[in-house]
Amino acid sequence: MKRTALFAALSLVLTAGSALAQDKTATPAAPAKAATPTLKVGDAAPALAVTNWVKGEAITGFEKGRSYVVEFWATWCGPCIASMPHLTELQAEYKSKGLVIVGVSAKDPNNSLEAVTAMVKDKGDGMGYTVAYDADRATSDAYMKASGQRGIPCSFVVDTKGTIAYIGHPLFLDGVLEKVTAGTWNADKDGAAVKALQEEFFGVYSAGSPEAQLEKIDSLEKKAPKLAKNLLMIKYMAQMEKGDTAGASRTGSTIVDQAIKSKNAMELNSIAWGIVDPDGNVTNKDLDLAFRAAKAAVEITQEKDGAILDTLARVYWLKGDKAKAIETQKKAVEHAEGDMKADLEKVLAEYTKGK
Repeated sequence: MKRTALFAALSLVLTAGSALAQDKTATPAAPAKAATPTLKVGDAAPALAVTNWVKGEAITGFEKGRSYVVEFWATWCGPCIASMPHLTELQAEYKSKGLVIVGVSAKDPNNSLEAVTAMVKDKGDGMGYTVAYDADRATSDAYMKASGQRGIPCSFVVDTKGTIAYIGHPLFLDGVLEKVTAGTWNADKDGAAVKALQEEFFGVYSAGSPEAQLEKIDSLEKKAPKLAKNLLMIKYMAQMEKGDTAGASRTGSTIVDQAIKSKNAMELNSIAWGIVDPDGNVTNKDLDLAFRAAKAAVEITQEKDGAILDTLARVYWLKGDKAKAIETQKKAVEHAEGDMKADLEKVLAEYTKGK
């Protein structure tokens, strides 16, 4: 139908490879030897030559004694959007220690100033840090291109001396910023530790069985609890597959809370549909959790997404509220097009006949 079952759908979103979105400005070419990066850890941080400061005060230079995160993102980049709540939390946590986080979004055919401005406005406090637009890509070239980075989100940590201390995914900033803001960061020793943590983190995805995944997640929760929060969906999936209904409900409730806070309708819909999907194999369906997730997703999308309305209608149907299911399914049909519309009309006919 319109979506696959929970495990197939979310595995596409949450595989290690999807932690980065490919730079859409890159031109396909024949394989060639990569150019030697001209910007590396230990080098002086390039100045921020952006054209528009969309949110927060303009950064005219890196002040000595203050640390910075320069994070590159785009409006079309799902992993970038998923990183926003984390960056917001880090800015709040380390603001008193002089940290300034700057989200730099460079111009490309799918990433205009208007799109960036609209997203910043829509996210509100969900982007609780400085945001800049790089219309001529000067800053992107000085950082991303110069360091050989091709995927976003990508963050560059600038220490209190104006030196690049870390280059990599913002998922792993917690341990980096803890030491950089304290002035105890050692690029060689601590950089190697972060790399090892990255390998352990992404190793969860290739662990194989749900039991092995849960074991690795448990280890990370003890070692790096903030980082392990990013594995909640994988934990939920593993618990569901293992048949741990109670554990999955607890984990799922936490995910729904976070998704509501960050206005992540896609994640909410995925949780709800994974529970009620008629083609799925969930036996003990947590319909209360599915309802809370689907209802919130419908509210976030202002009752204008046919697929999400269809999910809520299915929840109503399984909860026994057939009238509400039919009413909601009619709205789903109204907001659907093409093949999806035809599919949703069939479901509506089934509900009506069932009533």
